[in-house]
Parts: sequence; structure tokens; C-alpha cells
Amino acid sequence: MIITKLYTGDDGKSHFTNVECGHETLRQLGWYSKKFSSSGIIFRDFEPGLIYEMHNAPQPQYIIYLEGEVEVTASGGETKRFKPGDVLFATDTTGEGHISKMLTKGRSVIVTTQ
Repeated sequence: MIITKLYTGDDGKSHFTNVECGHETLRQLGWYSKKFSSSGIIFRDFEPGLIYEMHNAPQPQYIIYLEGEVEVTASGGETKRFKPGDVLFATDTTGEGHISKMLTKGRSVIVTTQ
């Protein structure tokens, strides 16, 4: 499984990279990755047209998109669209940050790691 990580580069700007979660164990219900630590879980509903101007992630967090589409523009210039089934690991808690635009009505689960 590949997820997208949003991180702060040495230039102080946010950038995207792909991260392979890897298969660690084969069980009856399929392949499992290693266990990732978490500190909390938040459920979010969002409406189309909402724009969160340049900001940083409040803490490292996985955003698991269940419904809808969101566009994220990293301060490094790249834009990615996230749709149901995509996972964004936002770790850009410093630097210039990113912009989030809610393109459609949707739902996501946010899993915090600190």
C-alpha cells in the first residue's frame, strides 16, 4: 500500500512524497503492514467550497479519505487531489505549510500520532 506523505523540506516548504507501508504479515484476511502508533482519532465531515489557506498540520496525522475529494497544494508548488481510499500523512508542522480545498462534500478520518 502506498500513502502520500506531506513534509517540510530543507527549503522550509512543504512537499509530497510516496511512502510504501509494506507487507509484514500474511494472515487469514490478507496482508498486514507493521503497526503504526497513534494518539487519537477524529471523524470529520466537510462541505464543498471550504478553503483552508496556507497552514501547517497541527500535529503529525494520517488523513484517511472515505468520501469526497480534497485538493492540497504544498508550498513547494505541487498540487495533489485526494479521493476515497487515499491516505495523506501530514507531517509539515513547521515551514510555509499547504493549502487545503474541499472540492466536494465528504468525510475523512484523522488519526493523530502525537
